[in-house]
Amino acid sequence: MEMKNEKIDEMSSNNVAVPSEDTSAQPPTIRAWLRSNRWAPVKFINTILTWFVGNRHADYGLAVMRISTGTLTLGWLLLNIPVAARIWGPGSAYWDGFREILGYQWPLDLLRNAGTGPFWLWYAVTIVLAIAFLLGWRTRIVTPLLFVFYAGINAQNVTIADGGNYFLRIMLIYLVFADISRRWSLDSRRRAKKNLKETETGTVLHNLALILVVGQLCLVYLEAGLYKVQGLLWQNGTAMYYPLQSDAYGVFPWLSDMATNFGPVVVLVTYFSVVIQIAFPFMLFNKFTRRIALVGILAMHLGIAVLMGLPFFSGVMASADAVLVSGTTWVLIVAWLDRTGRNILGRLPKAAPREKSAADSSPSAASPAPAKLPATPNSGTTKD
Repeated sequence: MEMKNEKIDEMSSNNVAVPSEDTSAQPPTIRAWLRSNRWAPVKFINTILTWFVGNRHADYGLAVMRISTGTLTLGWLLLNIPVAARIWGPGSAYWDGFREILGYQWPLDLLRNAGTGPFWLWYAVTIVLAIAFLLGWRTRIVTPLLFVFYAGINAQNVTIADGGNYFLRIMLIYLVFADISRRWSLDSRRRAKKNLKETETGTVLHNLALILVVGQLCLVYLEAGLYKVQGLLWQNGTAMYYPLQSDAYGVFPWLSDMATNFGPVVVLVTYFSVVIQIAFPFMLFNKFTRRIALVGILAMHLGIAVLMGLPFFSGVMASADAVLVSGTTWVLIVAWLDRTGRNILGRLPKAAPREKSAADSSPSAASPAPAKLPATPNSGTTKD
């Protein structure tokens, strides 16, 4: 230290500039920052173009969405067969005034004056289209046809529909442009056999449809959360109590009583449903928070399906959430389900082998009698 001070004194006496002890770096100027990041806009545009053109994203998630919505639509059509003619067919003419207010145009008004025969033909074709959509057969043609036929039925009596019907109709429009049969479908097998190539235009349309699906999801959740937070019952945490105790939504009274018996739980569930919906779009930007958002929104949909008796609405919404789950996760889930199914089947008791009867064990029944061989010279049967 003394040698250092002597050197500094010597340099000062000889009029030599002494370097400053402060060696901290000076903050970069705006010009230097702009110079170092001058290619950032170009890189950003190239990243977006590569994302759109490079690959068809969320193909496994869209396949799960296709299978789920196809199953729900098919179940919806089959379960309503006994009452279909009265609520959508010729027996629903008492809704004509309401239909005029909605103003549905061609082809959604084809069933308005249809007779019994044309209505049931339309209904049967819709069921066939739902099966083809579920299996992923010719989805480029089946998807727009399913939208027209399903919307034509739903438009005859929208007052009995729930939010799932409207959301499904919107999703079918987006799915027309997406490659929803790239995985786990009959179309994927046909393409593999014919070695069909994917076009760049189809890839761009697929990814654009994916953005529209995710954007619609975020819009629905954000709008629903912001609408709830304006209500007084949602603000004081009691909103979940009233629908569960009503005759319209409390389908399981004992379960509703159990869920609403403890006040803090009602408050917690009420606030949770508002927060998860408002925060959902913003939680998608991080992998960790996205997983929390998906688990939370799935829990909310399960509660709506079971406690409020809206399985179709919850199922349609949850099926659209599937596009936000990575393809690796879906492959692992399917592999786990396959192993679990094999283990369950392996533990089932096998049929016992059939016991042989006395007739089956007798030599005559088992095989024909051997032919008598001729005697040989050394057999002891020759004459003297």
